[in-house]
Amino acid sequence: MSPSANFTISDFPHKVLNPIATNTIAPSYTSLLLAQRQLSANASAIPSLNGGGAHGHMALTLTAAVYAKLSDVPFVIPVAPPADPEPGTTQPQITKNNRLHKRAVAIHSLYVAVNNALRRQLLDAVPRVYVRDLEHPQFVYSHVTCLDLLDHLWRNFGTISASDLKKNIQSMYTPWNPADPIETIFHRLTDAIAYSTAGRDPISEAAAVRAGYDILEHSGLFPRACETWRTALPDMHTLADLRTLFKVADTDRKRTVTTGALGYANALSAPSSAPPFDCVRHPQSPLLCSLCVAFLYRHHGENILLDPWLQQ
Repeated sequence: MSPSANFTISDFPHKVLNPIATNTIAPSYTSLLLAQRQLSANASAIPSLNGGGAHGHMALTLTAAVYAKLSDVPFVIPVAPPADPEPGTTQPQITKNNRLHKRAVAIHSLYVAVNNALRRQLLDAVPRVYVRDLEHPQFVYSHVTCLDLLDHLWRNFGTISASDLKKNIQSMYTPWNPADPIETIFHRLTDAIAYSTAGRDPISEAAAVRAGYDILEHSGLFPRACETWRTALPDMHTLADLRTLFKVADTDRKRTVTTGALGYANALSAPSSAPPFDCVRHPQSPLLCSLCVAFLYRHHGENILLDPWLQQ
């Protein structure tokens, strides 16, 4: 299939970039990383056989060194072909030269069009004050590439400070809201490790695991899983093992909560005046006790006489 420059922003997975900065808040490593990811995703969404053919136009957002980590085949920047195809001495040769010229024009035009679109997205996401050094008196930003702008922003605003590294460590201990997926804990840990590595002060996996376990233990929701973790061999205390164990525990926790809620609902709909649970047999369960209280209150009003241990 021949390439075509007839693409629109709708072909990008990210139609608009997240703001990189404001007039009062400068770009940061975090905001630049997000912009880098969004731009790279957009660039890779526009197909190209160049650079191995597997990464679209991602060379527009990555340096040659970084692109080399993705592909063994370097991305060769398309050069504008001459205005007219090379002449030929025979009709078959003329036909071939016309076809090759048309293809070269399409490849170059698409490359330029994608770069222009990415550059526009980037400029729309950052106030001009942060890229003013690249502005030309006459051509403004038409002479720079998206990669030029990214390189400038990374060099000037992508530094991770000691204060940032300290906040990054603290972020690993942020309490978990059980209403959120448990994966948020593990994603936060892996993000913290990656951030610290970028800041040249890497957090060890063991430190991240300790932080993750601390959060899970203090949630109070996984006593059995915590006991299993504490008694496991030290070489099993990896981030992957932590994730596996507590994802299973969390799945079981959700199933237990759902089952209990369904049992309570069925009990309320049953035509019986007896409590849905035998509280005498289950005095150790606060959940069962609360369900019994709610059931009795519903059927007997405020005059219910409860056992003393239910009133505690």
